Amino acid sequence: MTVIGKIRRRGRYLSWTTALVVMACWAILSGMERTEPPAAGNVNGKKLATLDPATYVPKSLVFSSDGRHAIWLRRADGGRTQLLLDGTPGPVFDGAYQPPAVLSEDGRHVAYRVDDKKGARQFVINDGTIGPPFDHLLGMPIFSPDGRHFAYAGERKGAYQVVFDGKPSPDYELVGHLSFSPDSKRFVYAAQKDKRRFVIVDGARGPSFDDVYPAGFSPDSRHLIYYATQNYKQRLMVDGRPGAEYDAIGPVRYDPLQGGKTLSIDYVALLGHDLFEVTQPMP
Repeated sequence: MTVIGKIRRRGRYLSWTTALVVMACWAILSGMERTEPPAAGNVNGKKLATLDPATYVPKSLVFSSDGRHAIWLRRADGGRTQLLLDGTPGPVFDGAYQPPAVLSEDGRHVAYRVDDKKGARQFVINDGTIGPPFDHLLGMPIFSPDGRHFAYAGERKGAYQVVFDGKPSPDYELVGHLSFSPDSKRFVYAAQKDKRRFVIVDGARGPSFDDVYPAGFSPDSRHLIYYATQNYKQRLMVDGRPGAEYDAIGPVRYDPLQGGKTLSIDYVALLGHDLFEVTQPMP
């Protein structure tokens, strides 16, 4: 075979090879056009909504603790913002959203903080209702365990208030340690007036001390326990009744419930150089 013949024969091989590659690619592409795109992962649940990347506010997505709801925020027209619960849009508001949003445990209520356009005031929006303006909001809003009640604290012109179910408290010098009882029926916080500190439980003011710190309600919600410091001595207050004074008191332990009632609390306390294991009965 001549050199020219070998070249012509090789050319035919190349032509056939090229044709086969083209036909194979065409078949693959044609198959892709007829096939539905695969689902992402093993999805077998109901689709709630789709986040729009063009309007979604980054890091605003949160889930309810029962795993049944999702909320997020998106930018609306005119520089405003809108909250969505499971894809259902809420009211549009002005100002800058301050993450994160807070959901009640049942996922039916949502609250979030917003700065006004000038950044001079802050307020809380709860289920679409705008709360009173503050110079500064203190911490995050909280819901009662059943989601029926709602509270937060703020400061305005040097005065501090606690907002409970939308109603502001009187002015105080300081407020803090907001807490609901396990049954959601009771509410407590600490406050300061005339440089004296006390607890406000169910709207009633307790006795004054140098400092107070609520330990919380008993598991049956019947009793409020808090630490009270006076003249560098510490005692545990149970429903306003004082225990013995010590130099320091550790965390509270509740006795096992009997008949649905908490009978006493236990703790370790320091007096001088001695440590005591103390049992303090309930009133």
